[in-house]
Amino acid sequence: IHVKDASKAAGVISALLQEDNSAYVGSVREKYSKLLNDHNARKSEKKLISLEEARKNRLVTSWRQEEIPEPAEKGIRVFEEFDLSVLALYIDWTFFFFAWKISGKYPAIFDDPVKGEEARKLFDDAQFWLREIIARKLIKANGVLGLFPAVSSGDDVLILNDTKTGFVKTVFSFLRNQEQKEKGVPNLCLADYVAPESSGLTDWAGAFVVTAALSDDVIKNYGDDDYASIMIRILSDRIAEAAAEYLHERVRKEYWGYAAGEELTTEELLKSRYRGIRPAPGYPACPDHTEKRVIFDLLEAERNTGAGLTENFAMTPPAAVCAYVFSHPLSSYFNVGKIGEDQLRDYASRKKMTVEEAAKWLAPNL
Repeated sequence: IHVKDASKAAGVISALLQEDNSAYVGSVREKYSKLLNDHNARKSEKKLISLEEARKNRLVTSWRQEEIPEPAEKGIRVFEEFDLSVLALYIDWTFFFFAWKISGKYPAIFDDPVKGEEARKLFDDAQFWLREIIARKLIKANGVLGLFPAVSSGDDVLILNDTKTGFVKTVFSFLRNQEQKEKGVPNLCLADYVAPESSGLTDWAGAFVVTAALSDDVIKNYGDDDYASIMIRILSDRIAEAAAEYLHERVRKEYWGYAAGEELTTEELLKSRYRGIRPAPGYPACPDHTEKRVIFDLLEAERNTGAGLTENFAMTPPAAVCAYVFSHPLSSYFNVGKIGEDQLRDYASRKKMTVEEAAKWLAPNL
């Protein structure tokens, strides 16, 4: 029996320990039976089309080589250490408050009659610890970026060794939305944002990994101060996200350069008012976490950043971001949502997995 609220646990245990608990157990079974039926009813309401139909309804755009931006800097670039004082300017404070279980937009949250005072105190404390982190270099933020020639093949993106030989370095495997759409609305897949192999053109795609690792001094000096430890760890998460935001901006304006003239405020940046996207494995548009391994291997991320992956593809240190980079002007974030058995089998085949293994990693989408 799942008890959401710890304060109710004692009552549940008491009911279970009664000599005759049949009435209570029966009520729980009835409740869970209703939950199951309601869930199954919602599943059947969503009509899925076949993978073949979804692929026919892909995003169709015109492709011309002169309209495909070529990166100013190609291949892999390692960033030994980002300037923390620069990254501080890219922190999204709304998510800082969310980490403390305080919901509300920054800076409007300060005017909230209920949460405002607490939010202000947390923010002031965060500024103190942010200055401490920068001055004492308690966190080291670094990263690695790769920009490669690429073409799409079905729902895969082939990362090429160069623009001449066509040798495939690795493959990014993606899923396609299979929901029934209104006329004119495509069933999207991230591969739609890269020029197809059949076009004979060369497109580009990128990926990066950034981390914000805590120094040994933090663990040693603040281990007994719970509040300081929690604050620094939450700020390390925000700094990792800020590094991703900062690096993506430099990609758009400098390393890839497809938006060299971009001039956005911090607020506009945090609202993604720019061309291109940087979805991460685990995002709704690319929900398979195993793809992190493909990115890590391509960028040699362990050697270049010190970041790692657990057997379940969680990143270490936890303050890390791993993402793809697409430049297509129509690229946008979307939700793959539920997929059919046909796509599960197709994806397993493309990933060289058993269907059972693919089903394990894609369970939320089945």
